[in-house]
Amino acid sequence: MQTLRNLPALPRVILTVLLLPALSPAWGATQETPVLESTSTEARAGYYQLKWSLEDEAGVDRFILQEADSSDFASPEVFYEGADRATVISGRRDGTAHYRVRAVFEDGHRSPWSPPLEVKVHHHSTVQAFGLFFIGGIVFFATAGMIAAGSRAQRRADPEG
Repeated sequence: MQTLRNLPALPRVILTVLLLPALSPAWGATQETPVLESTSTEARAGYYQLKWSLEDEAGVDRFILQEADSSDFASPEVFYEGADRATVISGRRDGTAHYRVRAVFEDGHRSPWSPPLEVKVHHHSTVQAFGLFFIGGIVFFATAGMIAAGSRAQRRADPEG
């Protein structure tokens, strides 16, 4: 019986090159890139939801979501790491945040990063917020006043009731 060591040098090199990918731990693993989406590209209320997915999620152990201040991800922070496929982000100040996500598979290899996603946070002005609060107060007190007046009118119309 002939073994690999008994083969001449050239066929041995060719066979090694052909078999090496099959011995790699990532053989057959997908190199698919996750898809990252946001419910809003401009968040006026300061909160938004990020969702991510991978077409073939077989063997996915977890996802890593990074957030950065700059689009080049020079100093990213891990915002989330786990098995969930979405997260709600709130409490952000005015500015732009950049996100990307990747999958980590059970065998340890990782997918490429998703294309970066940019979300701009631009809150409503303070004047607008207090204006809406004031209008809401007027509507509340007008409604309460109408209910009270209707109740009094009902009691006057039906004194025994």
